[in-house]
Amino acid sequence: MDYRNGYKDILKARERIRDDIYETPLVRLNYVSGYLGTSVYAKLENMQKTNSFKIRGALNKIKKLSNEELKGGVITASSGNHGKGVATCAKMLGIPAKIILPDTATEIKRKMIKDLGAEVIISSVEERFIVANEIAKKENMTFIHPYDDEDILEGQGTIAVEILNKMDHLKMIVPIGGGGLISGIAMYTKGVTRWSEVIGVEPVNIARYTRSLKENRPTEVKKGKTLADGLQSIKPGDKVFSIVRDLVDDVVTCEDKNIKKALDLLYNKEKLIVEPSSAIGLGAILEGKIKYDERDKLVLIVTGGNIEGSSVEKIINS
Repeated sequence: MDYRNGYKDILKARERIRDDIYETPLVRLNYVSGYLGTSVYAKLENMQKTNSFKIRGALNKIKKLSNEELKGGVITASSGNHGKGVATCAKMLGIPAKIILPDTATEIKRKMIKDLGAEVIISSVEERFIVANEIAKKENMTFIHPYDDEDILEGQGTIAVEILNKMDHLKMIVPIGGGGLISGIAMYTKGVTRWSEVIGVEPVNIARYTRSLKENRPTEVKKGKTLADGLQSIKPGDKVFSIVRDLVDDVVTCEDKNIKKALDLLYNKEKLIVEPSSAIGLGAILEGKIKYDERDKLVLIVTGGNIEGSSVEKIINS
């Protein structure tokens, strides 16, 4: 892939999907900024259609399918938010959709996908991609990968377009699972500016990128427990790994106790209802994993809000 010109494809993706998504708010977190002694902003993808950034990539991918592919329908494996994005696109276009969810997916995520008219099939985290690909071949459906696809990462990269249209000289802090979001953001950011950093944060108990970057190859890790249920991929995507390796400035880990602290600040002080996966960036800052000074601008990518306030309170108080 041509990293230097990849940003041009992301700009094309923005034009392709912009009429069907929201340009989400980029807001200063006043309490958190005062607490940390620097300027902290949040890109609120929890306020996106489907309450998650995932619709960006799904829509970019599905809009590029042929009429024949659309007729056969789409299928994906997902922790929940990508599945909701695909199901929403399928409903929009009037095509069949099947979503393979892991048995760890929350009930609210299962219900919201069913309510969109998609068929939900439950599997394990480890087996969900195998199941999805088998059904895709058997039923002639198009598999929409949640992260390891150029069309997907280009759609996710449109987040960086919206941010960098407003500010530069910043540190963008991105939750990292399979790598589709951060690779798209990094490709656009490094293509248009030399003044901004991209930093990935993953759960300490599923540190697939930390290990893979040390070994210089996509490496599978064992699935550990984490509050960040949207970041449970156990291996980096083969296509996006090299982009993360070459363009992302740093990847750090975060412990669950600091995700919980971050959730508490975002919910009780900033009045934001976000998923634990969305709080992991702030958690890493609280853990001391991301260095900054008072002149920095830290931008948290708040990836999703498909969770009830009562569930956030339960996590914080547990």
